Amino acid sequence: DQDDCRFAFTLGDVAGKGPAAALLSALLQGMFSLEAQGSAAPASVVSRVNGALCRRAIEARFATVFYGVLEPCGRLVYCNAGHNPPVVFGPSGVRRLEAGGPVVGLLSGAPYDDDAVQLAPGDRIVVFSDGVSEALSTTGEEFGDDRILALLESAPAASADMDATSLVEALLAAVRVFTLGAPQGDDITAMVVRYRGPATR
Repeated sequence: DQDDCRFAFTLGDVAGKGPAAALLSALLQGMFSLEAQGSAAPASVVSRVNGALCRRAIEARFATVFYGVLEPCGRLVYCNAGHNPPVVFGPSGVRRLEAGGPVVGLLSGAPYDDDAVQLAPGDRIVVFSDGVSEALSTTGEEFGDDRILALLESAPAASADMDATSLVEALLAAVRVFTLGAPQGDDITAMVVRYRGPATR
């Protein structure tokens, strides 16, 4: 939570495996924790994180990142740095969050933009790694974005009664059923943020 009651959140996907990737993940967590303290626009925060990573010599040091700031009125301002476009769905419809720029840590001085969308009470923001959309079945077929959207638009997920935790569990369960235990080459991560509406005093 930020000082003015805004809620900042991020999800990233680090390139590579092993100690270098773990170091980059830890650095990203620390950088965003520091940079999120204040009122800077998401594109500015992501740009500063990118610059800081580019100044460090870390093997396989780039990552995709989605960073969003949700205001009490339902206005979501975000920057997507090369990440799978998250989905906003609910009473206001279905939208993909694509505005931003390239991955962080690879191109010094890369330009980043942010965008804003207005959420309605009950809208949910679904952020996921490419390990979800690219999860493979035993026959080599990808789970794909279409299956993610179909699950979100199904009656149980679309119900206003399904909370964020249950929606994450439903998405990950669908991936497990699809893959049937087939070995996966990437992490499978998802996060859901639900906007309940303006806070009442």
